[in-house]
Amino acid sequence: MRKLWLGYWFKNWYFIYKIGYAIVIAGSRTYFKNFKYLGKEKIPKNAGIIFAMNHQNAFLDPIVIAGQTFAPINFLARADIFKNKLAGKLLRQLYLLPIYRQRDGVDTIAKNQKTFEDCYDILKEKRNLIIFPEGNHNFKKNLRTLKKGVSRIALGTMKTYGKNIPLYIVPMGIDYENHFSMNADILINVGDPINISDYYDESVKNSAETTNKLTVKVEDKLKDLLINISDSENYNDIYYLLHRFPLKSKNVEQKFFERKNLLNKINSLKESHFNRYEELISDVKEVKSFVTKHKLRPYLFTKPTISLFKFSLVSLMLTILLPFHLFMLTTNYLPYKIPVWFVENKIKDKHFHSSLKMALGVLFFFIYWFLLLLIILISMGWKFTLLSAVLLPVFAKINFNYWILFIKIKGAWNYRKATRKKEFVNAKKSFENIKKTLEL
Repeated sequence: MRKLWLGYWFKNWYFIYKIGYAIVIAGSRTYFKNFKYLGKEKIPKNAGIIFAMNHQNAFLDPIVIAGQTFAPINFLARADIFKNKLAGKLLRQLYLLPIYRQRDGVDTIAKNQKTFEDCYDILKEKRNLIIFPEGNHNFKKNLRTLKKGVSRIALGTMKTYGKNIPLYIVPMGIDYENHFSMNADILINVGDPINISDYYDESVKNSAETTNKLTVKVEDKLKDLLINISDSENYNDIYYLLHRFPLKSKNVEQKFFERKNLLNKINSLKESHFNRYEELISDVKEVKSFVTKHKLRPYLFTKPTISLFKFSLVSLMLTILLPFHLFMLTTNYLPYKIPVWFVENKIKDKHFHSSLKMALGVLFFFIYWFLLLLIILISMGWKFTLLSAVLLPVFAKINFNYWILFIKIKGAWNYRKATRKKEFVNAKKSFENIKKTLEL
């Protein structure tokens, strides 16, 4: 996570972008458990940069990148959201540019040409641009076939302003441990930059072929930066294996590469020993079915069964602390729960859930805590107000840890009960088969 920086308030940015930036950097620190930006030093300085990113989480993808930069980032968005004049003006102040599709019922070539020219100017001025070359968003961890727009804009910029302008495509993979829930890890993974001037002479001779070649180059680099599950038929089981089974690694970066290594083993097994691959998938289904039925997590298979003494001791501690937990809950439950309830019940497209939960959560906490402090100031004076301002985030952290401990002790007790079920033997055997096959 980047160090706290307040200098953006003094930058010559649009005010609405500053507000959004504040929400994003605050949300990134609270919504995600761990945030890792790997390879940032690879990004060239003093050059026009096109960030070519995979697109898994709608609006959250660009804003988490924007929140890690010291300058506004421009990015393309579908043109239909610009139709309202006021909305269009606000979106442009957030540095969004419209991209038109055939379904928009306009001359897309002419309309997009104006947007492309704006992109050329942005890159010539050595600013940044985010493009999602997949052309759409999908939460599945699978890189879809890339569109050619990223290559056309890069080569078009050089064609317009010449070979000597510094211009790079920087492949960037973004990996969410869990797309839809808070307290998960996120990794931004930067690849080696592609110098567009290396493709200029070739593009002059054969523009179409060079565009294709550059697009393939971007795609190959992106695949190295992602968890790319190519087996669509068994996607859910492979995803479950990679993200729910216990790993040896602890930090974000190590877990990502361990999952990459496991996925390579799975793919290799499918190619060389298909029968064993089918057995592996069958074992995953067996474990998944058992733990889902009994509300468990697979890591419990690696833990000793909880003793009655430990369960009683922790339960007693939780019971004693329950009144304090309930009191502290009054300071943070509503601003957390209202955005979650609203998003999960009112927003149909799941790809927007995380970004809205993060943004609304920050706003609701700010409003709720401001009102609480105002009430304390009026009723108890400024000394208690200052003390409360310090304690509010502490209470939120304690409450969260209390809830996590409760969930863990409940899961451990559920596992103890589940070990007495007939199907436990098969589930445990399948778990051990998976460990042996993949050397977990």
